[in-house]
Amino acid sequence: MTSLTEQIPAADLVGRGGTKVAFGSWTDAVRRSVLSFRFDCDRPRAFAGTIRNRSLGGVNFVDMACERHAAYRDRTTISPAEPGFYVMTLQLAGELRLAQQDRVAVLKPGLFALYDSAEPAALTASDGYRSTCIRFPKAWLGPHQPTGITATAFECEPGLPAAVWGMLISLNRNLEGLGAHGPAAVRTVMDLVTTMLRTELGRREPERRDVLLAEIGAYIERHLGDPELDPTRIAAAHFVSPRQLHVLFERTGTTVAAAIRERRLERCRRDLADPALAEVPVAAIAARWGFRGASHFGQVFKRETGRTPAQYRRAALARLPR
Repeated sequence: MTSLTEQIPAADLVGRGGTKVAFGSWTDAVRRSVLSFRFDCDRPRAFAGTIRNRSLGGVNFVDMACERHAAYRDRTTISPAEPGFYVMTLQLAGELRLAQQDRVAVLKPGLFALYDSAEPAALTASDGYRSTCIRFPKAWLGPHQPTGITATAFECEPGLPAAVWGMLISLNRNLEGLGAHGPAAVRTVMDLVTTMLRTELGRREPERRDVLLAEIGAYIERHLGDPELDPTRIAAAHFVSPRQLHVLFERTGTTVAAAIRERRLERCRRDLADPALAEVPVAAIAARWGFRGASHFGQVFKRETGRTPAQYRRAALARLPR
């Protein structure tokens, strides 16, 4: 069976309507076919690229082959009036580095990824670059857009990804011959694209969740002494919404506030039981670990341990060998 990366040979782009062009013409063609970018090329005179763009049922099928260059989207190139698109790109040859939303995906042949037209992005293509891109409206993925979908490398492995990409490539090769059934065929395959993307993200969710929780836990530890530490600040530091943060912690059986409080109390119990800190006032220990005032600390400490801080300290120090 022919691999997906071999199903669109580079020569096929020219034979089926692609035209080899210089760098200036290439940038214009990409803007028309995909999205508006700023471009950079260290060898513009030696650059040659081929691009073919066809559209059916609201979906653009874009085949590219080119030499190394970089393309950027920022707030100056993103128009608020521009319709929202995802661009899904399958790497066929060479390498693509895709950065968006604080994530970076490095695509080699057989890997694919998406980027969002509404967010800044940076794309760097190597020499010998070749890809098939599918540009489609973001609405195809439904009203609840999946998170973590952009700049994430997925493998076009046997199973649903290979089957879906096989259908996309087959559609791409046969668009002219689909006739009146073409738009329906595109809609059917795009439904499968949605299923594939949500399935792939679902597979990664436990791993991504565990990594994010570990990062958040380390962040809380580093900032325990800051009385301003709260869920809003933690969420902003990790590029998630407060609601997403609370959902993340619900799966652990606790809340963000409870996790912060328990870590602070643990540090306070340790310091209260330390004979080297026996002369340090309780209020100073409370402040060291982010509690707002001795009275509030005393109430929280007694509610959680059943003793006042002073009672806990006396009992802990009394158990030490003399």
